[in-house]
Amino acid sequence: AYAIRLRGLGYQSGKDYPAAVAAFQEALAVRRTLGPESAAVALLLHNLAEAERLYGDQAAAERDYHEALRIARIVDDHRGEVTFILGLAALALDRQDWPTAESLTRETLPFFEAIGHLELVARGCRMLAKALARQDRSMEGLPYARRTVELYTRLRSPELEKAQAVLKECEEA
Repeated sequence: AYAIRLRGLGYQSGKDYPAAVAAFQEALAVRRTLGPESAAVALLLHNLAEAERLYGDQAAAERDYHEALRIARIVDDHRGEVTFILGLAALALDRQDWPTAESLTRETLPFFEAIGHLELVARGCRMLAKALARQDRSMEGLPYARRTVELYTRLRSPELEKAQAVLKECEEA
């Protein structure tokens, strides 16, 4: 299951989302033979949901994010739980449901700050800044947009361009 998951991540990196979805589904089927509810199953559901979201299958992504979240709560995987909530926030952004994206992202940021996971702090700040800007609250989103650019610059992230675009959107409003 682990090797198949890695193949799925490779497909996802190459933007071959149908192949990524198929690989994650295969890995999930294999992993579930060891038990239907575990942190590993929740992680695979999250990977599957991400690939589905990127492929544009929002209904399947939402279903799988919620299933991952349900399992994470059962197995007391708080880090997974918060990560899966951030996935639901990304889905809300895709749907242009700005208030939901804002609420879910605000729920996750304190945890990622506390554990010092800078990549997820940056992602959350970018998502929050975008959600606020789209609700005509750009001034409120500006500090988050600036923080995102600062973190992605420090991390040398390929997401820097997206962060700069959100910063520009907040500054121009």
